[in-house]
Amino acid sequence: MHSHVKHIKMKKFILIIFLFLLTTSCNKYIVRNLYEKTYVSEEQALSDVYNQLSIYKVDSIPLDYWITNILTTDTIYIEQKTIFKAITKNSLYTFVSTKYVYPIKCICPERVYYTFLIRYAGKSKDLR
Repeated sequence: MHSHVKHIKMKKFILIIFLFLLTTSCNKYIVRNLYEKTYVSEEQALSDVYNQLSIYKVDSIPLDYWITNILTTDTIYIEQKTIFKAITKNSLYTFVSTKYVYPIKCICPERVYYTFLIRYAGKSKDLR
């Protein structure tokens, strides 16, 4: 009889753990790249950036006013501009536009390309 009671308690315990894992998995915090594209011309990049911003209903803030980070080395110049859009208290979209120039300080012709990334960070249930 004593082992039967232990068996029932163990089943209840496993059921409680299963339900807990099931309910918490619905609210997982995730980080996911939703969109990523590379361009060879600044015009293409800007056109797509503002097109994507309108899809996500973000005000068309000029790139000059985005948060800017610049990295310069002997061989490459990277200029990254970022804005955020909050969805809820714990979820947001990040929009990142990047310009790459390489090689610099070289007699060979410079190569320039652009990337645009949209990243989501937050609860999986808030992802739209």
